[in-house]
Amino acid sequence: MRVGIDLVEHKDMENRDERFIRHILTEQEYSYYSSITNKKRRIEYLSSRFACKEAIFKCYQTKVAFQDITILNNSLGAPYALIHDKKSELQLSLSHTDNYSVAVAILPLNDDD
Repeated sequence: MRVGIDLVEHKDMENRDERFIRHILTEQEYSYYSSITNKKRRIEYLSSRFACKEAIFKCYQTKVAFQDITILNNSLGAPYALIHDKKSELQLSLSHTDNYSVAVAILPLNDDD
């Protein structure tokens, strides 16, 4: 098993430009992000997606492009990842406070890994 964790301070995401946001978020994520009208919630969303993708990079121990990972939520609100060219068995957990977002990714390994 591999575990990745990442913590993002919200103030680091407050003034990010459109180019940065589009670099981090896939089209599907960006569409949802654009529908959020509350500025604080938008920052939490961007921060949590950034943290989650960084945690996933740590699990795979390689640099996967931000655009190759889409973080979605199931009908119960639990996050899951769609990763281009990879079978994703990741287990994810995202959380945030007023100032920070944190993500944990767990990648189970089989005997061949």
